[in-house]
Amino acid sequence: MFTPNGELNDQPVELARLTDRHVRYAAVHAFSLVEPEDERAIGAATWGNAVLTRRPLDDGFALGLPVGGDDDPVEPADSGLPLAGVTFADAPYGTREARCAIGGRFGSPAGDIAILNAHLTYAGTDQRRRQADALAALATGLGGRVIVAGDFNAAIEAPELGAVANGFDDAFLAIGVEPGDPRRASCGPFRIDHLLSRGLRALDCRVVTEAGDASDHLPVLATFAVAAPSA
Repeated sequence: MFTPNGELNDQPVELARLTDRHVRYAAVHAFSLVEPEDERAIGAATWGNAVLTRRPLDDGFALGLPVGGDDDPVEPADSGLPLAGVTFADAPYGTREARCAIGGRFGSPAGDIAILNAHLTYAGTDQRRRQADALAALATGLGGRVIVAGDFNAAIEAPELGAVANGFDDAFLAIGVEPGDPRRASCGPFRIDHLLSRGLRALDCRVVTEAGDASDHLPVLATFAVAAPSA
């Protein structure tokens, strides 16, 4: 973010310094910072996704994810969902916020492992489905060993997440925590933060409930090992 005087507060770099990690960050949207009390401008900022890793990522990339068109309804008119029948052009600001996926590869004794991180939209089931489809297509092209992580703004069993849910191994499910299990809840009661993989085996996976309230989301933590080759 920038203050009105042009001073830079680089939060991804500061997070990397505090955690002794390498960082890769991609911005997908810029916005003004205002005081809520009087709407006085106090700076400007970008948002996107960041990946922090012990080893630097090679072959880094960022991909903008699909958003709804002006004439597309946020939700179908007969769905009974909020904003049903309302087009994105007429919907409140934020219903089609820009979203992206970022990642890269890092070396391991078993070979390269790709990591991909994304934050999908909170509004519009079909918009979220198209983003999940794009995420799955990107992850599919990253080689045999991939970790896919992020806030998908839907439970893993939601139909619109089918492309990622069916194409990759769910770390929670790998340790016996089924879809719908309250132990998956990472944002209040909502089970919307996920760790998926291909070519790797989840040894453990949990929501870090002791993390505190610095965010409205709790971290999801998993340990992966290289999966044995198929017979």
